Amino acid sequence: MVRKVLLALTAALILAVLGFGAWRFSASAPPRKAAENYVRALAAGDAEAALQYSSGSAAFAASRLKGSKVTAKVEDVSCSVAALGRGWAKVLATVELTLQDGSADVGWYSVDAVKTSQGWKVVSFREAEPDMSGVSGVGLFVNRAEADAANRVFQGYLDALAAGDWQGAAKYLAGPARRSQEMGGAVLGKGAVIGKVEKLKAKPVWKRGKSMLMRFGYQVESRDVSVLAGFFRTKQGWRIMKINQI
Repeated sequence: MVRKVLLALTAALILAVLGFGAWRFSASAPPRKAAENYVRALAAGDAEAALQYSSGSAAFAASRLKGSKVTAKVEDVSCSVAALGRGWAKVLATVELTLQDGSADVGWYSVDAVKTSQGWKVVSFREAEPDMSGVSGVGLFVNRAEADAANRVFQGYLDALAAGDWQGAAKYLAGPARRSQEMGGAVLGKGAVIGKVEKLKAKPVWKRGKSMLMRFGYQVESRDVSVLAGFFRTKQGWRIMKINQI
């Protein structure tokens, strides 16, 4: 008798979990689609399309695109619902771009969407940090070829910095890291930031989908340096999206 009760409870629990998963997937689809349409239109410079899927401050941001000439090409937009409430959702978006100079870039954004009488609308839109949290127990194996490719990108970035080539260094970066590099170049001007890099060693930490974390050690002017670098795989290869000194 006890065995039957336990089996019945287990079956009920499984059905409840499956039912919740199906509900969440169904409920997440409309806000996720609204966010994707808005972000895609915004990245492409299509103000009218972005306005159709937005309200409030997000609509104001879209209206400022009118008359501007955006030349970036949208390669891909992926969205996932991070939180879901009654008539509200937080959506995280990743946008892959090819810029006017032909280089690749990636943007990460946090989007708030609400359900209105006209359907789901984006009400806030802001840049977000790339997710470098990894997945526990998953993605620890990194293909040697991909690790070597990321190592070459990091080496190229360091060489460009050592040569004082700010613009060249920026092309190895993506997202907030690239924006920070470009702002630094505008303030500091030309000139080498670091000395010659020697004894560069790379160690992969984890990889998940298009994201990868690497640990690098090297010497600059006989000083040991150790950093963690996050990478994102674009259509043009790996790009550095975050660097943290250890």
